[in-house]
Amino acid sequence: MTAARPLRVCFACTGLGRERRGFETFTRDCAQALAGAPDVALEVFAGGRDGHVPGEVVVPNLPRASRAARALGTLLRRDPYFIEQGTFFLGFLPRLLARAPDLIYFADLNFGNALWHWRRRVGGRWRLLFYNGGNTTRPFTRCDHVQLLTPAAGAAALARGEPPARLTVLPHGLSLPPTFVPTDAAARRAARAALGLPPTGEILLSVGQLDRATKRTHLLIEAVAALPAPRPYLLLIGAGGPDAEELRALAAARLGAAWSWRSEPRERMSVVYAAADRSALLSHGEGFGLAYAESLAAGLPLLVHDDPTTRHVVGDAGLRVPIGGVEDARRGLVALLEARTDATAAEARHAWVRGRFGWAVLRAEYLAMFQRAAAAPIEALT
Repeated sequence: MTAARPLRVCFACTGLGRERRGFETFTRDCAQALAGAPDVALEVFAGGRDGHVPGEVVVPNLPRASRAARALGTLLRRDPYFIEQGTFFLGFLPRLLARAPDLIYFADLNFGNALWHWRRRVGGRWRLLFYNGGNTTRPFTRCDHVQLLTPAAGAAALARGEPPARLTVLPHGLSLPPTFVPTDAAARRAARAALGLPPTGEILLSVGQLDRATKRTHLLIEAVAALPAPRPYLLLIGAGGPDAEELRALAAARLGAAWSWRSEPRERMSVVYAAADRSALLSHGEGFGLAYAESLAAGLPLLVHDDPTTRHVVGDAGLRVPIGGVEDARRGLVALLEARTDATAAEARHAWVRGRFGWAVLRAEYLAMFQRAAAAPIEALT
């Protein structure tokens, strides 16, 4: 790398173009936000055609949802996501050799591990920057620099002995419209009609995978069921996950017809947020919690579990309640249903997010992180 040319940065995301997890969304938004920076040349390598990323390159691989990935995973006693990452690595190698990047920015752990081993084998000089959105607590031994999304994650990494020079605490950036217009009654009716949702009554939104362990979807379902009539309609948006069948059965048994679940593309999420009156996500252990910030950015009153992550991401813009069980969640929902929904309150929630997580605020910090990561010593880490 010389001062005469821009820093060459490869964004590598095995699920981009197919999956809707946080890193897929983030990769797209970050690449768009940083496009055109004079001192950084970005290329995005995706597992599928996204169509919204400038200059994306699709890498051949076996998608985790494919029959071939499942069959090969069974043969090798690995899960299909491992197969996706492994085959993406093989498809990425010719592009890696052709591009000679300075820095590879990744979140898929097995893909990063393969890159690290390949670098040792061939004496590569690229650096590896790990986006720790999943908040893994494994030792960071297969990368040169690590991005942690909250101060709590940074403190935990330091406490277990990670070198401070290898860490950057920098939150997930959000792409926000240039102006904020609070959703009025007419816009909400139109959004509900577009989604086929009930035209009247309160709609409580929860965005996240159907999951017991982290998202705690079961607590939300039971808490809504424990509310007196008229209860809000519960709209669950997200991927199915391993607990999906059980949780859908629970919702049907406890809520009757007053709920629905679906997975919506990124382009439709603005309509989803416009259709809702309030939002709740009872997770614990989130790395960042993109849905927290998105709900507030849409101006919605938000209920979350009180923990170090939500103190940083949500702060006082939402309702933070220690939620250990159904009764805690029910009381939280009662308070949520009393929260203000007027335009002034909505604008204040949006302003909180824009001032902390908007790209106008974070763009320069991301570019500085890339420079630090690209300058990290390789020898000491191999």
